[in-house]
Amino acid sequence: MSSRLLLLACAVVTVTIGRAQSPTVPLYLADSRADTRLQDEAKRLRDAGALSRETVLTNQFTRTSCQLALPAPRSTRLAGRELWAASRAAHVRVGWNFLCTKCNNWHLNLAGGYALTKDGAVATCFHVVKLPANFKEGFLIATDEQGRMHAVTEILAGDERTDACIIRTSARDLKPLPLSTNVFPGDRAFCFSDPLGQRGYFSDGIVNRFLARHPNNSTNLPPVTRLNVTTDWAPGSSGSAVLDELGNAIGHVTTITTLPSVPTPKAGDSTSPKAERTLITLHEAVSARDVLALIQKPSKR
Repeated sequence: MSSRLLLLACAVVTVTIGRAQSPTVPLYLADSRADTRLQDEAKRLRDAGALSRETVLTNQFTRTSCQLALPAPRSTRLAGRELWAASRAAHVRVGWNFLCTKCNNWHLNLAGGYALTKDGAVATCFHVVKLPANFKEGFLIATDEQGRMHAVTEILAGDERTDACIIRTSARDLKPLPLSTNVFPGDRAFCFSDPLGQRGYFSDGIVNRFLARHPNNSTNLPPVTRLNVTTDWAPGSSGSAVLDELGNAIGHVTTITTLPSVPTPKAGDSTSPKAERTLITLHEAVSARDVLALIQKPSKR
């Protein structure tokens, strides 16, 4: 069964409570969802009028392209700790701070994203920026790995079919990842994300295959390109970058698909057999090619 990696928890926030064995490595709580510091910061920005309302941003969902000056792909292999540092530095959590129609409380739902430019352009999933259920009013926000919260000021471009979106944030000193389509099955793949509130989880694996995916099983439009990788992620990881061993983003997290075993029906039993257990979990990523399809190179003067 496929499941969108929409973040369902009320809040997933950074909690750095100290330093690990190296003084430059943060130490995280095992589960950071109960922390309220980012909720307090979101309230401060709301009260100050520093955030853009959803009525402005959702009118920009029809934009299909934007102009960005992207960094050139890296060509030198990085060590594991260098890949961790690059992916962490580029990681930007994106989501809605919204008033809930059911409980009348303000929630903060954050998933993943990654910097494309120093001056605030961030890539994520289209489904991350869609309005959540029980939404009354609210604001899109972004927060970096230093715990700084930024307003999302603009939807630059998006494509719901490919599940790719580029937003503009108020940040001006992000650490961007280059995009690369030079990737093959068997290449290593890395991901820094926050699965199920587990902050700062870094995982590696390999690219399994490329597949043609018809979103929502619709064959009326051409299929989109997806990557299957063995790198780990879970709900809360959506939009987080998938990197090659050079430190380039080759795509971003979109879905998980579990493949169950189906027992053989018993003789004379007309009911449909039920799945017994999960045999394999497929991790599926949006391709960098579909992110690049949203970007036009600035014209030369």
